[in-house]
Amino acid sequence: MSLLVAATVPADVGEVICGEVGRDASGRLTVDGTSLPVCQGSSAMLSAALAATCHLGVEPPVALLGGDIGRGEGTRAVYAALRHEVECRQPSVIAFHYLQPIMALMREAIGWLAPLVEDGRVRLVADAGGMYAAKAAGLAPHFDLMTPDVGEVGFLADERATHPAYVSHYLFGASGFDPVELAHLAHERRGSARVLLIKGATDRIAEAGTVRETVAEPCIPELEAIGGTGDTITGLASAFMAAGYPTLDAAVNAARANRAAGAAMRARPDHRADDLVAALPGVFAENLCGWAGVCATVE
Repeated sequence: MSLLVAATVPADVGEVICGEVGRDASGRLTVDGTSLPVCQGSSAMLSAALAATCHLGVEPPVALLGGDIGRGEGTRAVYAALRHEVECRQPSVIAFHYLQPIMALMREAIGWLAPLVEDGRVRLVADAGGMYAAKAAGLAPHFDLMTPDVGEVGFLADERATHPAYVSHYLFGASGFDPVELAHLAHERRGSARVLLIKGATDRIAEAGTVRETVAEPCIPELEAIGGTGDTITGLASAFMAAGYPTLDAAVNAARANRAAGAAMRARPDHRADDLVAALPGVFAENLCGWAGVCATVE
């Protein structure tokens, strides 16, 4: 069981980098020995996933990364390399993360991934641009987990919107905005993965359009000001899935761990996502067995 993350980083890294995620002697996050930029976005997601896989004793995540500063070259390079890497590495979970939301590339990828999804060999996760492309292209039902924030769930529920910026209904904060109802509508309108982890002041985990679990404690509002702490939730959930957790359980425990790490580090707005990641091993050691009912890899 293993995790492959397809994403970009905001840097010119030349050719696509693909390899195991690790840390160098100074503690800096690396992919195939290449240091990554600061711990936000895809770096934050991969850092949290690495912490979870290390604790559970499973294979570290593999990252397929392209440098992209908004022009799409890195995204195109990642998609071009994806099929080869999947065939060679045979991951059990593939997470589409920070990518330009290019619908044609997502359609092509799901075209050859769909048989692997249908027979249970692969579970798909999407967040950020990967989630936008999957929903806009009408492919969301192929995904097992999406991790929208409380505003993005309105995009998933709006069958006419092709990007969160174009949501014509359900604007964040508008009268009648109800994440529970929007999760139901998103599923009904085929704009949702099977499981949604809706991140907010209260995290809501929905399955097939119905909220099954909520996580509201500990309440750490300071996390909202720290860039990358939504990405760490996605990394945790993806890693738990790769360790064999059912998707709903992976999402619930990711939400719990992220909040507990924020409490453990006594989060302040000047903290960074890597401060949260540094608190995760202690959180896992103290809580994960009790939360999940398992203390090692799920067989």
